[in-house]
Amino acid sequence: MDGTITIHHNSGKRQTELLKFIKEHLSNAVISMEEDGGVITQPVDVVSTDSFTIYPYFFPGGDIGKLAVTGSVNDVVMLGAEPIFMTLSIILEEGFPLESFERIVSSIDNELRNLDLKILCGDTKVMNRGSIDGIVLNTTCFGKSVRSPLSVSNIEPGNAVILTGPIGLHGAAIMAMRKGFNVDFKSDCRALTSLLEIVKRYNIKTMRDATRGGVAQILNEIAVSTGCDIVINEDMLLIQEGVKSVAEILGVDPLYLACEGTAVIFCDEHDSDGVMETLNDMGFYPSFIGYVREKSIIPRVMLKNRFGVERVLPMLVEELTPRIC
Repeated sequence: MDGTITIHHNSGKRQTELLKFIKEHLSNAVISMEEDGGVITQPVDVVSTDSFTIYPYFFPGGDIGKLAVTGSVNDVVMLGAEPIFMTLSIILEEGFPLESFERIVSSIDNELRNLDLKILCGDTKVMNRGSIDGIVLNTTCFGKSVRSPLSVSNIEPGNAVILTGPIGLHGAAIMAMRKGFNVDFKSDCRALTSLLEIVKRYNIKTMRDATRGGVAQILNEIAVSTGCDIVINEDMLLIQEGVKSVAEILGVDPLYLACEGTAVIFCDEHDSDGVMETLNDMGFYPSFIGYVREKSIIPRVMLKNRFGVERVLPMLVEELTPRIC
């Protein structure tokens, strides 16, 4: 195969060529490509699905292929489960460059190998030119809990809130590339499977990766779900200077910029020191940013500054940075 994807790759001999091309680039990661489905050979109790439509497809720190694998993997890990299988659906626009497609499929294969994860089954579709923008990927990840599945319903007043690293890197990197800014940082796009170690060792209530809407949106969603206020300390947030600069130029708050490799962890307060120490040992840059308050009639997220003054960190009204994941 060479050149570009055509509408004729939807069926017949051309489709067979496309499937063969994908299978060759996914090598031994593919369990079933010829059948209509795959057989799950291990027990699973957690499943998560997501679709990915980022632009540009290639960005500092990753690409849409890496993002599609790590994104679904992280959703399963956030529930306290070890990823076991994944499905992969690929929707292509007629005219999509085959060279770019090869880079994306190779990136998917690389991530699968790093995670020792296999594709259970897959699907491809080619849409008419102009129907979609290039390529859309859908991945569904199946996992097995390492203990009882984590849930927002486990959160109680007094629980500690810990961030695993700096915030806003992914959103700022994508926006900087779109605007043509020259920056010295890259997206934090990566799998967070190593966090399962703290799930095994400590009383973790729940975890959430701070993707669309960033840390502020995730905390607001959890405040609403639990009915509790959450207070975080501004001085404890790790924000790289480059991210601050991009956010300032664009007029956005870094707290609302997406992360693809940083998670928010809620744990028992008595376990917070152990969680912090373990995260440090694993190479993360954790920070104890706050705690869960008592139940509230109007649950809110409060941002406390160095003078002890608190202000409300509201929920997003609309997406600040569309098509970033």
